Amino acid sequence: MDDFDEQVAGNLLFKTLDEEALQKVMSLATVRRYRKGETIIQEGDTGNEMYLLRQGQVAVRTLQGGFIIDLTELGPGSIFGEVAQVSGVRRTATVVALGDVEVLEFPGPELVAELRKHPTASELLDHIVQRRAQDTIAKTFGED
Repeated sequence: MDDFDEQVAGNLLFKTLDEEALQKVMSLATVRRYRKGETIIQEGDTGNEMYLLRQGQVAVRTLQGGFIIDLTELGPGSIFGEVAQVSGVRRTATVVALGDVEVLEFPGPELVAELRKHPTASELLDHIVQRRAQDTIAKTFGED
């Protein structure tokens, strides 16, 4: 991997880790590439991976009442796939590449276990999951 910021695309969660922890986390990562329109995560699946978006944009969508609801678009530095890993539920949304995308793919259970060893990272991860849940509920059910 290259320079620190290039490795983690500037993600704050990863920036909270010390050098030793970051090296351990990065040793878990596999670089994956997706083309426009490819599904990275499918809602309802039981996938165990978490992702850090290094390049490109992805759309996050959910199916509600037979309608596709666009939840958000994510760019470099964003993580996704964390809700299922932290909450122990099936995938709560579908994530699709909007163009050519490069991600770091992590085995979710191992990444979460490592992040839990670091209080700031652990707290930030919980905050990210909570915020995603609130945003999803608001966009899906029209609550503010």
